[in-house]
Amino acid sequence: MENADEWGRDPAVRAMRKVFRGMEDAQGEFFSRMGIHRYDPRIRLWREKALVLFEGEISPANNSGLTVNEEIASNIYVKCLARVMKAQGMEIPDEVPR
Repeated sequence: MENADEWGRDPAVRAMRKVFRGMEDAQGEFFSRMGIHRYDPRIRLWREKALVLFEGEISPANNSGLTVNEEIASNIYVKCLARVMKAQGMEIPDEVPR
């Protein structure tokens, strides 16, 4: 089983894994700053809705030729997450990056 992670050697796959890891880290930091425990049952719904918004935001960025790295993707995702949470009645303090 020498080629167990053949995908892991592909530079495009490695780049996407880095983007997703950055998004997860940004989400964790955002929830931490908001004082939301990582096992809060509301998180699943927020994430599902934020992903839909994120996909709508990221496609135009990709199509415009913008190189979407982990920092850009993370910023867009956290903004989508904050928008979803605000629509659900959460107050997002100004000092929390979004």
